[in-house]
Amino acid sequence: MIEISRAGVKDHGMVTALLFQYAEEQGLRQGLDRDRWERVLAGLLDSDAWLFLLAADGDGEPVGIAVVNWSLTLFGSSVDGRIVALMVDRSRRREGVGGMLMEELLAASRRRGCREVEVAVNAGDDVEAFYRKFLPDDCRTMLGWYCSD
Repeated sequence: MIEISRAGVKDHGMVTALLFQYAEEQGLRQGLDRDRWERVLAGLLDSDAWLFLLAADGDGEPVGIAVVNWSLTLFGSSVDGRIVALMVDRSRRREGVGGMLMEELLAASRRRGCREVEVAVNAGDDVEAFYRKFLPDDCRTMLGWYCSD
């Protein structure tokens, strides 16, 4: 049994561990300052502009996380969301945990009044096929540019 819940400041340790695992899998861990990250994360967990969803197994052990950042747009003061992370523990993949996180993330975004939610993926990555399962037929394609070396 998997339970999805909104993470709060009390879940700081679990969120940090899951996000560091995600960063390592994405090759982003180099140069991460854990102390600085923990200070930033505490503020984000307490912010209304961020949603951290935790997936936990029947024993309360975290098995996945989804993170979305909401921001105001120029279109009638509506809100857009950007998926910043969605990660499931390697041992629990292909069990539907990612789908549950994604469904709850989209439902929370709808409740918030989001105009749209976006995510950046590399074309052809396995994760692209996962996200495509949740797309409406009239989905737009977004282009992205890397701004660092």
